[in-house]
Amino acid sequence: MSNPQTPPPAPGYWTPNTAPRLGTSPRGPVNYMAWTGLLVSASGFIFNIGVNGIVGVVFSILGLREARRLADAGHEQTGRQLAVAGLITGLAHIVVTAAIAVLAVFSFFWFTDWINNLTSQIENAALS
Repeated sequence: MSNPQTPPPAPGYWTPNTAPRLGTSPRGPVNYMAWTGLLVSASGFIFNIGVNGIVGVVFSILGLREARRLADAGHEQTGRQLAVAGLITGLAHIVVTAAIAVLAVFSFFWFTDWINNLTSQIENAALS
């Protein structure tokens, strides 16, 4: 007597023997510092707290250090590209935030000068 063989499952269906295991990473370690740096830097354009760019740059630099450590250990997926993207995004966020702050200061002084000139012109016109 022979045991009947079970037919292979249809493509796209899992069996208990072929199901992926949760919590396992077949690609190797993940560079969480690079991901954090990119997400914090990018979130500054949506939720600008003022320090998002600086914190994102710090995490991205730590992600670059982690990428170098992973590359030295022989891993191919180091997350270096994510860290560089977070670094560039964080620096862009710092520049944009500084430009907005400078623009706000100049706008305040321009508006104050405009209001003072306008009121003095109105006073001079009323006295004439």
